[in-house]
Amino acid sequence: MDALLIHRTYLTWIFPAFLLIFGLVAFLRVFYPKHFKDYQRLLLNNKYIIIYGKKERKLHLFTVVLYLIQCLCLALFVYVSLKHYGITKLYTERFMFLEIVLFVFLFLVAKLLLQRWISSLFDLSDFSRDYIFSRIAYSSYAAIVMVIVLFLGVYLPFTSEKHLFLLLLVLLLILLSINMLSWIKIIKSNQKEIKPYLFYFILYLCALEIAPYIFIIYGIGYF
Repeated sequence: MDALLIHRTYLTWIFPAFLLIFGLVAFLRVFYPKHFKDYQRLLLNNKYIIIYGKKERKLHLFTVVLYLIQCLCLALFVYVSLKHYGITKLYTERFMFLEIVLFVFLFLVAKLLLQRWISSLFDLSDFSRDYIFSRIAYSSYAAIVMVIVLFLGVYLPFTSEKHLFLLLLVLLLILLSINMLSWIKIIKSNQKEIKPYLFYFILYLCALEIAPYIFIIYGIGYF
């Protein structure tokens, strides 16, 4: 079967990665049922953002695990994509997936730290706290939806190597669409405050979203 052929080419890491991701999702559902119930409806309403974004000013384990899930999902997406294009190793072939996980984790943490630093420079601490909470929630949600589709695409028998490129494109569109929705909802929920200062708000968003990538790319190039 085609699905089994795809699976064999990526074996070693792909199944344990799926197992770990779904295990972490199950952990959140079992130990934080109220959080998880509200989080499931994230695309339908802002209840999760409104309740937990304001209440949980300190770092909560639910958010930390979401961030870890996002890291694993993105790493798995990159891993499958690289394998599809014939890239079989970065430093070592055997631990390629772990290397990608480490890179994605460091990238996301560096981005988060830079966002907090930039927000402190522009005196945006209160706004950035809510903004970062919302972005983590939506980007993690997008990553989970993406990895569910990827799981079905890799293991269902109708999937073949020829269809994998289309599958990866659909996954990328899912990721971008849900993240775009998060920006729209953030602007909508703050429209009264930002309407008189729309230009400055756009600059703030650029500072929080684009500037970290510039710093990280510059840092990678420097080293």
